[in-house]
Amino acid sequence: MKTWKKCLAAVLSLVMMVSATACSGTDKSWAVKSENLTVPIGAYIYNLYSAYQQAYYMVEDATQPVLEQTVEDQDAATWMKDFALRQTKSILVIDDMMRDMGLSLTEDELQQVSDQTDSFWGSISTAMTEYGVAKSSFNLAYADYYTKFTKVFDATYGPGGTEEVSDEDVKDYYLTNYKAFSYVMAPIIDMTTGASLSDDELSQLDTEFKGYASQINDGSMTIQDAADAYKASSGDDTVQVYTDAADFSGETASYPLEFGTELDTLENGKASVIDVQGLYKVLLVKDDINATADERISDETSRTSILQTMKQEEFQAKIDDAADSYNATVNQSAIDSYQPDMFVQETSSVAASTDETSSQEGTDDSGEETSSEAA
Repeated sequence: MKTWKKCLAAVLSLVMMVSATACSGTDKSWAVKSENLTVPIGAYIYNLYSAYQQAYYMVEDATQPVLEQTVEDQDAATWMKDFALRQTKSILVIDDMMRDMGLSLTEDELQQVSDQTDSFWGSISTAMTEYGVAKSSFNLAYADYYTKFTKVFDATYGPGGTEEVSDEDVKDYYLTNYKAFSYVMAPIIDMTTGASLSDDELSQLDTEFKGYASQINDGSMTIQDAADAYKASSGDDTVQVYTDAADFSGETASYPLEFGTELDTLENGKASVIDVQGLYKVLLVKDDINATADERISDETSRTSILQTMKQEEFQAKIDDAADSYNATVNQSAIDSYQPDMFVQETSSVAASTDETSSQEGTDDSGEETSSEAA
């Protein structure tokens, strides 16, 4: 599920159960385990790394050392460790839910998991291996986890699910929260060199797009007419009209906030011109959200996307609650061996921990850990 890659929904309050803490001596090959699954330490390290990266977008000043700041009213290091442990225990939660709901990944889904892992691993393998994360751990913590997360989500809220959401409710959410729009965009920098257009070029483009907007607003031009006119004037055969609808109310909006802010000022059928992130000049038209609502709900892919937006935060909170209260066996000595400051520099500052983990977890010829599942 594309929209789940960041997973930063707020955690609801709950009564926490005390997790059993392992006294496993020097065995640091695993992080947490249940009766059915043992999660290798590499999965925890990856989640700690992910938390470190996410914190940059949550601190007050990203130009200052992140570990010297706070995240959600906690010191950053504590927030990162809490997040990493919760996310690692979530692997157990989703594994249990898959079992309880009688779900399993199909051959096609398993292949997709493998392909996704291979795709990302090629670019991150050097850093991950240095930190002590084998490919199998990354697979478990990322592609395998989020594929199963999506599977459980669909079995909960989708057609025939345990908490099935009706078409009527999905449509109501769509009409209430989404904005429909069409747009044409033109780069205001050279996309090859990154150099900005000259002042004269920017002024000419701005005048041209505002002229299109004025004609759309007086009814003498459609946005398709505008796209055709700009394609001719620019000589760019890739110019086209893009049409979509999006929910701009949450943190996971798929379009820049400038879109949502401008759409709030427009009436249906009216146009405006905006600059987006210093990269594009955009001719934006607000469409009637009612016009395509039935079509969107009847299309399986579109309906699923709307449902995910609608229930994402609620479902993530359920998983977070379950993880926080999960009676897992936690290998605290292994977890305490890895601290967020290991990611501050791209050096072998964690070499000792990495070497120890690699030798204890065991690796095959491809450098993958041999993680275990209980029978």
